[in-house]
Order: sequence, then structure tokens, then C-alpha cells
Amino acid sequence: MRAYCLFALIAIAGTLARPLVERDGNGSDASDQDVQSYLNGHNSVRAAHGANPLQWNNTLASKAQTWANKCTNHHSGGTLGPFGENLAAQTGGNFTIPAAMDSWVTGPTEEPAYNANAPVASHFTQIVWKASTQLGCAVQICSDIFPGYGSAQYYVCEFFPPGNVEGEFG
Repeated sequence: MRAYCLFALIAIAGTLARPLVERDGNGSDASDQDVQSYLNGHNSVRAAHGANPLQWNNTLASKAQTWANKCTNHHSGGTLGPFGENLAAQTGGNFTIPAAMDSWVTGPTEEPAYNANAPVASHFTQIVWKASTQLGCAVQICSDIFPGYGSAQYYVCEFFPPGNVEGEFG
């Protein structure tokens, strides 16, 4: 009986000692449901533009989480590796994965983010870049990105191979 009580006590202590947000083995703090939301969002846009679906990459997700944890609202500039990168941040508490995707696809003015008559590399072009095959994303709640406006949800997605390569259309 003593051994059973000791085992139960150890099991309870082990459960309570776990972090509140536990990685699902996908490289970032994203849940499996979040991973599917990232993939569905990206792949539906890619399908509409003739690009093959992206596959989840745990290493890219880990790199994205590393950058998101820094809470700096600027691109990593290649310091994480040779990856394409999309960033989005917003205060207000209701900035979801689909909302971040929408900001990359339509831009902040609700206009299409890409104009074929005046092509410019953008978050949208990275999403639909045909040569990119892998994706990893993360989110972090950051209090300092927009000082004076409260906490922001900060999304980071990394792509491999990178898109938006000047002189190429991928």
C-alpha cells in the first residue's frame, strides 16, 4: 500500500511540474491544431496560385519560435538560416492564425497584397513561392513590440527553400 501511495504521489507531482504550454513535438509551442491551421491557411492560398502544398518542418518551427520569443518586430535577416520569413503582429487579443494569414495575403488595407502590373516581393509572394516546400511557424505574446498599445500576438513563419529571390520567379 505504501508503494502504491508513493507511486501515486510521484505521478501527481510529475503532472503538476509540466509546463502549461507543452510542445507537441512539432518544433514550436504550437498545438497540433495550430500546425494544421498554419498548413491549411498557407496551402489553400498556394493551391489557388498553382503551388504545391507546403509540409511542416520541425526545425523551421523551432527557428520561428526562437525568433518569436525575441519579440522584435523586424526580420531576422538570415541569422536563423537560409530561410524565407513572414512576420505579423497585432494588439487587441483576437489576432488568430487566419487573421495573420489574411494580413500576409491582403495586406493592411484590405487590397490584394500583390499587383501583377507592379510586381514586388512581399509576404504574399513568399507564401505562393513555388520553390518553397517546407514551413514552420510560431507565435509569442509580446508586451514591447508596440509600446503603449498593450501586448501583441507576434507570428513568425519560416520557409525553405526561401522565396522572393531577386531575378527568379519561383
